[in-house]
Formats: sequence, structure tokens, C-alpha cells
Amino acid sequence: MLPTTALDDRIAIVGTAGSGNTYTAKGFVERLLDAGARVTVIDPLGVWWGLRAGAEGNAGYPVVVFGGRHADVAITAEMGAPLGRLIAQQALASVVDLSELGSNAARRGFMTAFAEAIYEANKEPLHLVFDEADLWAPQRPIKGWEGLLGHIEEIVRRGRVRGFIPWLITQRPAVVHKDVLSQADILITMKLTSSQDREAIGAWIEGQADRQEGRRILAELPRLRQGEGYLWAPGHGLLERVQFPAIHTFDSSRTPRRGEQPAAPRTLAEVDLTAIAAALTAAGTPNPDEPAPSAGRRLADLERDLAAATQRIAELEQENRDLVGRLEQIVALAFSPFGPSGLKASEPQSVIPPRRVSRPRPRASTDHGTGDNVQGAARKLLIAAAQHAPGRFTWGQLATLAGLKPSGGHFNAGRKQLRHSGYIDETNNLVGVTRAGLKAAGKARPAASTPAERLTLWCERLPAPAPDILRTLAVQGERSMLADELATALGKKPSGGYWNSGIAVLRNNGLIETESVAGAGRRYRLAVLLRS
Repeated sequence: MLPTTALDDRIAIVGTAGSGNTYTAKGFVERLLDAGARVTVIDPLGVWWGLRAGAEGNAGYPVVVFGGRHADVAITAEMGAPLGRLIAQQALASVVDLSELGSNAARRGFMTAFAEAIYEANKEPLHLVFDEADLWAPQRPIKGWEGLLGHIEEIVRRGRVRGFIPWLITQRPAVVHKDVLSQADILITMKLTSSQDREAIGAWIEGQADRQEGRRILAELPRLRQGEGYLWAPGHGLLERVQFPAIHTFDSSRTPRRGEQPAAPRTLAEVDLTAIAAALTAAGTPNPDEPAPSAGRRLADLERDLAAATQRIAELEQENRDLVGRLEQIVALAFSPFGPSGLKASEPQSVIPPRRVSRPRPRASTDHGTGDNVQGAARKLLIAAAQHAPGRFTWGQLATLAGLKPSGGHFNAGRKQLRHSGYIDETNNLVGVTRAGLKAAGKARPAASTPAERLTLWCERLPAPAPDILRTLAVQGERSMLADELATALGKKPSGGYWNSGIAVLRNNGLIETESVAGAGRRYRLAVLLRS
């Protein structure tokens, strides 16, 4: 399928989880090992050690495994630089297994030092295979780790003069930095379902000036079978849809089936570790002309770790807010005429016993008969609450129903006035109108009662593209939609300020439910308020 000379080109192998991208890459690495090439695989998942064993129970290749559960030589997070110098100076094939280093910050720290050291020391041809390339060259690097992206970009873009032949493997080409992915001479693309990932491949195809063929291929990618892909090598005149062959080594990246005991190879190829251990010790000897790592550098490493942890905490807090929003919506329905037809307004029921929040308030106004003392934003909020009584809402939802923006001085002043008026009641962070408030609001227009009426009501009050998103989700009923699927249905991209503002206003108003899906981003569903 691919001539031997093409193996010395920069290759990108992409495909969603389970499509066979790592398996296919192993087949090409086996060809390099058969040819006696220097190869190093950067393996963050611990799935490449099987190169040491044959698929039929025989021995595999004498590949040294640094790190991981199957290590020949154990490594620590501080050994990036010495191991980089060792590999640059030795004629060996190796796997650098980072799966047991602990945290992503530790792996990034290791790779930063490794990439810098190997770039400075290497002089002979070396195939450097980056599995999960998006970890090392992300489109949006975490603050403090921009240096790692710089080192990888240097190897990929300018490393040929130092002997580097980089290969990239990723499940998500959309999140690999475009300045790195665009350098690939050969593209092997397996099954891709995400529109964002197909667009990233489309950008590579644009560079080959073959748009018509590219559109045909992009349309076929979601339907490719496992182990099947397109091999596009413009410099060699190749563009073929290929079923890639079985590998000859132990498939250590295979996903075990439920209840299955993981297989273990019976025979591993032997490697000479004596010389390697000695060379690693020598490579790790500090240069007396180089200053020792300063306290400032250690502090910078800790700050990077803190930034990564802070980012993860923010993600978890957002997920927690989403869950609280769902719970509040369920409680609101228990008190609302929007709920099941059998629920009577005079007999509110709650799935969760309400916890009443005590707020110190001055004595309520005695002018409850007309409500003339409530004006501006406060009156708009009061009328909205009265229209939907006995329904209870968050302040954000009530502001939207009142035609107000749930922020700023105008809204805050109205909320403050209502809290001190005796016209509203807050329970479990949900706002409802009191009897005095109903009287003060006067005659209010009846609230929407059916899901369709409620949907129309909210769509009239929300800015674009929120109404279109709501209507699209409403068609799905109880079913959730992935962000890519939802965006495709709307003819939009699930990114950018326009899209994000629509999702944010729906989430802040409790009108959609969101859920994170591993490897696929987020998915959305219409909130209970609009489904029943």
C-alpha cells in the first residue's frame, strides 16, 4: 500500500476511538523495525509494549520499554531530559510509556524536558511516533505549558535537518495544533464522526488543492469500518480506500470485552539492559557548566500544575451547577401548573422537602393593595412571577420571563426591592410570589400551560441562536443530542461566541440539560420545564 521510501515522510494517522488508528500505526512501525530503523514511540496510554511479543506466541522485536506497567527500565517524571539524550545517542528502538507517571502535569513536564533534550542531541535519522498527539501539541495549550507545544512544533516543522521523522496519531485532529498537523506529508484517516474533526482534515486537503475528491472522502469517513481508512500520499500519487492488514505483534491496545480476561503474551524479545542502564546514568549526569534548576523554575512548575488543577476544578464546578439546575427545575415543576395535569395549584407537592431560606427583611410594606410602591424592574419581575404563579423560578429565569437581562444595576435594584417588599418568597434558591404580591401585581395575563405554549413563550424572550437551539431540541423530545449533531441540524459550527452565547443563556435559564460524554464533548436535552 505504501512504498518503503514513503515511511520516511511525516505521517498523520487519525481516527475516532475504536477505529483502529493505533493498530494501523503499529503495522507501519513493524515495517520500520523490520528495516532496522531507529524508532521511538511516545505512549501516554500504555498500549505499545506488545511490540516485544509476536501475535502467534513467538517473540516480537527487541524494543526497550521505558516506564509503564511492562517497563524494562522504570522512569520518573524528572527523567525526561536524560532519557531524551540517551535515545538521541543510541541506536535502539524504544517505547516511552508515560501511563504510570501519575498526572497530566507530570507527563507534560516530562515531555517538555524530553523534547528539548532530544532535539538538541539527535543527529541521525529517528522516527519519533507521537501517540495521542493532541496531548503534546494541542490547539489551545494550557497556560504555562506553551513551551511543550513550541518544542513539538520545532521537531515537526524544522526537525528534518536533525534527523527527525515525526509521525502523529490522534483521535481528535480538530484539537491538534494546525501548525503541527498541516506539516504531515501523508494522511491516513480512519473513521471520523465529528464534524469538527472532519473539518480539520478538510483543511489539510485544501492544502493539496483537491477539493472535489476531498468532499467525497469527507462524506464517507463516518461510515468507514474498523480497520478501514483512506491513505492519501500526494507526493507518491496515492489515494486509496484501504482495509489495513493485521499486525504481526501482540495487540496490547485491544479493548477487552465484558467479562474477558486480558491475554498475556508467552514470549518477549530479549533486550540488553546493561548498556542501556549505564548509558542512561551517563546521560543523566549534570553538566557542570549548566546551572542547577532554580527555585524559580520549580515554582513555575508548581504554578503550571496549579493552573491545570484550577481548570479541572472549573469544569467540575460547571457540571455541579448543571446538576443543581436540573434539581431546581424538578422542584419548580412540583409547585408549578406546568407540571402533570393532575397536580393542582392549591395542593403543591415537592419531590424534595423545601428548605426555607431565612432572610432578614424590614417590615413589609402596608401598601399591598395597589403595588404602586413597586416600579421599574421590580414591577416587571413581580408581574412575571404573578403570571406564572404558583410556579417557582430562579432569578435568571424570572428575569428572562420579565424581558430583563439577569445582570446589571437595573435588574439587581429590582430584585433588591422585591426582597424587601414582602411580595416574593425564596425557597431552595427558587422565587415565588406571595399572596400580597399577587394582589400588588393586579390582574396578570394567564401563563402558558402546554409545552408548546411554554416553548413559544421562551423563544419570544431569548436572543438568537437560543430559540433555534430550543426548537431543534424540542423535536427530539426526551432524546439528547451531541453538540456536533445539534450544530449540524442547525447548519452551524459548535464553537465561537455566537454558539457559546446561545448555549450559555439556555443553561443559565435552566432550559436545557447538559452532560459530558467522554471523548465526544457535551450533549444537550430540553429541560423538564419544556418537556412536560
